[in-house]
Amino acid sequence: MKRELEQKKMLILITAKPLQRMVIETLAPRGIGGYTVAAVTGAGTSGLNTGTLPSDSNVMIHIILSERRLMGVLEDIDALMERGYRIKAIVQDIQILPRKTPDAAAAKV
Repeated sequence: MKRELEQKKMLILITAKPLQRMVIETLAPRGIGGYTVAAVTGAGTSGLNTGTLPSDSNVMIHIILSERRLMGVLEDIDALMERGYRIKAIVQDIQILPRKTPDAAAAKV
């Protein structure tokens, strides 16, 4: 195999649909431009979220990033949580197969 797996972090943020834009805008100053958003339903401490209405809908935002970037993003998310916004932050260690081989990446520098 030409490509070696890279060590990364997966940050999963679960929040109310109306907060999606604010959370994503919070990521941008940290250089986070890639993410995946999925609509989710479920139940938790805030009750049942059926997804029937926007106010009753949650989103799950997946972000793959380095540990260095993760720490800054978590500081920003923590600040939002301190202001009373309901956000669940989950961090996982992951490995990804990079799009480019190390030789191809070095040739572009």
